[in-house]
Amino acid sequence: MSDDLTDDRTDGAEPIAVIGMACRVPGAPDLAGFWDNLVAGRSARTELSRERLLRAGVPAEQLDDPDFVPVGYLLDDVEDFDAGLFGLTPREAALADPQHRLFLELCHSALEHAGWDPARFPGDIGVYGGRGMETYRWQHIHANRAIMAVTDHTTIGNGNHADTFTTLASYHLNLRGPSVGVYTACSTSLVAVHTAAEALRAGECDMALAGGVSIELPADRGYLHREGAADSADGHCRPFDAAASGVVAGSGGGVVLLKRLADAVDDGDQVYAVVLGNAVNNDGAAKVGFTASGVAGQAAAVANALATAGVDPRTVTYVEASATGSALGDAIEVEALTSVYGRSRADRQWCALGSVKSNIGHLSQGAGVVGLIKTALALHHGRIPASLGYTAANPALNLHESPFYVNAALATWDTGTAPRRAAVSSFGIGGTNAHVVLQQGPNRAPAVLEPGRPQALIVSARSAAARDAAVARLADHLAAAGDPDLADVAFTLRAGRAEHPYRAAVVATGGPDVVAALRDPQRRQSGIAVANPRVVLLFDDQAPGPVGLGLYDAEPKFAAAVDGCAAAAGRDARELLADPLLAAFTAGYATARLWQSWGVRPATMLGHGVGEYVAATLTGVFDLADALRLVALHGRLVREAAGTAFTVSAAPDRLAALLPPQASIVAVDGPATCVVTGPAELLERLTEPSGRKIATRRLRTVHASPSAVTEAMLAELTNAVAAARPAAPSSPYLSCRTGLPVTADQTRDPAYWAGLLHEPVQFGPGVATALTGGATVFLECGPGRRLAGLAQMQAPKDGPAPLHSLPTDPAADLPTCYAAAAALWVHGVPLTFDGTGRRVPLPGYPYERTRHWIDPDPPAAVQIPPAATAPSTARDGAATSGTARNGTPPTGSATGAPGAAEPEVAAVLAPIWTSLLGIERIKPDDDFFAIGGTSLTAVQLVAQVRASFGVRLSMRLIFDAPTLDAMARTIEQRRAAAKAKA
Repeated sequence: MSDDLTDDRTDGAEPIAVIGMACRVPGAPDLAGFWDNLVAGRSARTELSRERLLRAGVPAEQLDDPDFVPVGYLLDDVEDFDAGLFGLTPREAALADPQHRLFLELCHSALEHAGWDPARFPGDIGVYGGRGMETYRWQHIHANRAIMAVTDHTTIGNGNHADTFTTLASYHLNLRGPSVGVYTACSTSLVAVHTAAEALRAGECDMALAGGVSIELPADRGYLHREGAADSADGHCRPFDAAASGVVAGSGGGVVLLKRLADAVDDGDQVYAVVLGNAVNNDGAAKVGFTASGVAGQAAAVANALATAGVDPRTVTYVEASATGSALGDAIEVEALTSVYGRSRADRQWCALGSVKSNIGHLSQGAGVVGLIKTALALHHGRIPASLGYTAANPALNLHESPFYVNAALATWDTGTAPRRAAVSSFGIGGTNAHVVLQQGPNRAPAVLEPGRPQALIVSARSAAARDAAVARLADHLAAAGDPDLADVAFTLRAGRAEHPYRAAVVATGGPDVVAALRDPQRRQSGIAVANPRVVLLFDDQAPGPVGLGLYDAEPKFAAAVDGCAAAAGRDARELLADPLLAAFTAGYATARLWQSWGVRPATMLGHGVGEYVAATLTGVFDLADALRLVALHGRLVREAAGTAFTVSAAPDRLAALLPPQASIVAVDGPATCVVTGPAELLERLTEPSGRKIATRRLRTVHASPSAVTEAMLAELTNAVAAARPAAPSSPYLSCRTGLPVTADQTRDPAYWAGLLHEPVQFGPGVATALTGGATVFLECGPGRRLAGLAQMQAPKDGPAPLHSLPTDPAADLPTCYAAAAALWVHGVPLTFDGTGRRVPLPGYPYERTRHWIDPDPPAAVQIPPAATAPSTARDGAATSGTARNGTPPTGSATGAPGAAEPEVAAVLAPIWTSLLGIERIKPDDDFFAIGGTSLTAVQLVAQVRASFGVRLSMRLIFDAPTLDAMARTIEQRRAAAKAKA
């Protein structure tokens, strides 16, 4: 499709992008499972066995009722929750309504799906949503006397009130945008999407989470179908079908993350769908009753959404309907849709219809957003899932005369060069209607692939088990993805995930390599992050050859630092990295600048010999040009005074007494490791007083022999330092002459720097000093790992191993440097890597759910009081208290006896009306609906008539005979007919 979203729109509203989604619904624990089920045409309907129902407490006599439907659309793990992840105590989690907990988890999942960590998002994130009834509080918490004895009502309310539904999510996720509850019954979550979209357009927030949930409690007990009720007679939901008899309630919900489209494109977000237009309204009183649907209201909402979108209705080729499988409700909805989409059009059946309720049941407050998620996925993948249970159209829909057909099989959604467009409807009891017009997301700019470039992938969790699960899920995801762009994956993991203490990281190149690395414990770095670890940068004075060329080509910050050195020295950058005298300084300085750009703030630094010039330059003692001149001079003088050097395995104080006069200690590298210059024939035969040979090893590195350093050399170096006018350091580092923190007097004294030429380097004592500050990570900057190896001799065995930034082989620069970065992050060092990328969907957090649930007290034996005397119909036809006019108790009363005279039907029917409507005086000509009855109370009326008279009244009969007298006559007629058949 074209990237221009307004190519055929007429001044539509600002488009809003759907950049993240999350859902937990029957049969699917997450978004991927939901889409798989939709594509496969799977129903989440569960047949409940008799044994299961009995265990759930359903009475056997109810199971034997022919109208009992042993079916449910169940949500797994309702009782379980990962409380610790969200900072809740076990008691707080158990006291919270499971709907609140589910919504919190879905908000978190939607943010992760979009690749956004709220802590790093610079703007405000709003939350809009609603949930179902407060059943858990009353049936579980208040029914547990031990809990109620120790818990105040405010604490209970915090986790259960509708008022706190969205604010709890805002609090636990630290979101600072508007937090608004929405409650419009079945249309709640789509109205929440509408409200969030409008808030984004108004600038009230910069991203918004919107959705809703509903959890049926108890969920696995089936239901008793009542004639005329909304629930299905056979446990199947068949929207639009001729055999449709209603819907089945389900548990679950969803959340979407919304953002202004322009911002989403600028930020590199994956856009799954675009909200072009949205509208809400209410039917008002222009319908049969409060709970009924209204054609005019629904049509107005649809028309307003299309007008807001600024699109031709003919370009919308799929509608996700609110359809519940009700013969009457579906017909009203199709009539409303046809009145708008088919207006002034002769063509027919060009737009597909579907309803996700056929897959997962009716999720009530969560239904609308889950329908939107289904549609967004369909737009993104270019496939329309089947609406299940459809075989033949309900004739009342007149589909052949409408723009619509039911999409009964998985279909490819091909619109040619035009963008795919769809709409989603959701209509709630009480008449609040919502309609949203969607379009597929714009094409993303192609990834900038860098074949062969390694990437560091990081993963974290709150426990070792969760971390390992997250690593395994990521490996499986990348294996299934084939050859993903690792730069995007790495960016999403580091920028779009919260950081937890249990961490793992790998460095790899290409899809197969990263999968192998994630699955190989030997290649995977794992650990527990330490709070505020101290980083100590180490700088060597030797470079074996050309260094850092790989980093120079790949990392702009490293290259900029090298270029700065080259400009200061008047040299070519690549030549400088190969210079025997200046390569160590240049590479060490540039690597340190790279680490600083990634957020590493060293607690201190320590150089080895001339390496101290790097620390001094980084802290402002020397400017770059002066430092390079001094390093070059120092290096020349060292070579002029060079002697044969050996590393000797002995403590310095003991070694000094054993050395011949011609030999000198030039470096103390550890408690029992020194560097000595002197005659090779003597040092190779160095022994202890006992005669045991001391281990020595000849070095290839260049060291000045103190005996060869002349006063002229010292004077030349002293004068050069004085001319550079050294300053006090701006931040601490350790002196390699003393092994202690350097002082301002030392750095300003030229003689101090001249001493580096002929006095022993105290690197080992410097390492010991650094370790006194607490948990420490040593990081060698520059080429090689010599200093990291020396630091390892003193590092605690249970602490992090010292790291090195660069290998001696430039071809391995990137893997080595990125592996060091990964290890730093694993140890808890905060890093902010350079580079941007596109946010891509990756597996979310592996929630470690455990049971947090309050069970009600077991039912106690209850004495059932005698039935109250039913009101009867007085001489003027009004209902009054007392017995029936003939003195016979109403049917079903405790005093009724077999063979007793049947009461007058109206006398029994009147108190039923009274109990349902709360009206004490019922007249024979009162109309049930005119005096307050609704379709819902009519459903209850049908059930009570059946219980009292043993006859079935359909909803149609109720509407045809709505007065007390007419209804009583209908009942009498049906009873007589039943007797005649008998």
